[in-house]
Order: sequence, then C-alpha cells, then structure tokens
Amino acid sequence: MEILQMTPAQIWRLLIPSASWMFASEVPEDELIFHYRDHIYFVNHDGSVLAMPKPVCYDLLDLGTLLEYLATSDDTIDFDDEGAFDIGFVLKQMGYVVPTRRKRERATYQIEIVNTVLPKAHGHRYELKNVQFVFALYHALMRCHKLNEKTDWEHEHEVKRIVKVEPQSSDKLQANL
Repeated sequence: MEILQMTPAQIWRLLIPSASWMFASEVPEDELIFHYRDHIYFVNHDGSVLAMPKPVCYDLLDLGTLLEYLATSDDTIDFDDEGAFDIGFVLKQMGYVVPTRRKRERATYQIEIVNTVLPKAHGHRYELKNVQFVFALYHALMRCHKLNEKTDWEHEHEVKRIVKVEPQSSDKLQANL
C-alpha cells in the first residue's frame, strides 16, 4: 500500500477504529475528528493536529458546538505550535495503543521509509513478521519519528509504502513438513 500519497486523515483512519470517529458524514474527506481516551483530536487537511479534553457528554454535542468548544477552550493543544509535525509524536503523546483482535490477519510486511528532505538519500527498508497491518503502520510511523528526532528535526522521514510479503515457496514447503 502506497502511504506517501495518502492524506494525513486517510492515515489516521487506518489507525483509529471507525467507532471513535466523530461526525464522519459532516467532516470533509481530508479531515478527521475522533476521540481517544480523554481527548478529542482534530486532524486538518494539512496534517496539523489539535486536541482538547473531552467535554462531559461529548457524544451529545453537535459539530458546531464541538468546534465552538475547541475555539474557546483554554486547554486546546496545537501540536504544530508545540513543534510536533509528525504523526508518531502525536501518537506518543496520546498514549496510542494498537487495537488488536485475534481474528485479524497477521502477515509479514515490508516497510519502506524515505527522507522527503533529501529524496536521493538512502531510504530505510525492513520487515516485520507475523503482525497485523495496523501494527506495521504504527511501527513505521514511530520509526519515522525516531529518525526525525535523531536528525534534530532537520530531516523529514515518511512512510513510503507498506507491502505484504508473500511467503516463499520454501516456507510453504517447510510448513507442509
């Protein structure tokens, strides 16, 4: 799956279960509002993320009232203002845990990360075995965050693609033995 061409909201939709999305039919495709733990998060079309504490009875609010709370809350967090420009940083701050269900398919995924500031620089490629796609995506985003951190935020690493790797014929032969 090509990740680099996806909008930030599409990437967030892969991570956050749809039961946590808010106002899905009222929010544009390139934006997302969701709740997670004790906050509500607003993903803008440019990838910037805002957060605010969940108001009491947040599930009874309409979109206009929620946006009014966001604009007037003293506790609103603007991750861009705090110097956080990658999804991994926001995931870390929100205490994100990958949802796991036993019924989901596990596979081997090859992850490719590129440096968008220096596109000709050597990229990073690695495999994760026996994981769910959501975990592979989460791991890749956190790896990008660590790489960005190591370069003191002078470089911007992003997930280029995540591809499911089919088992080799020798693996199939060993499985049959």
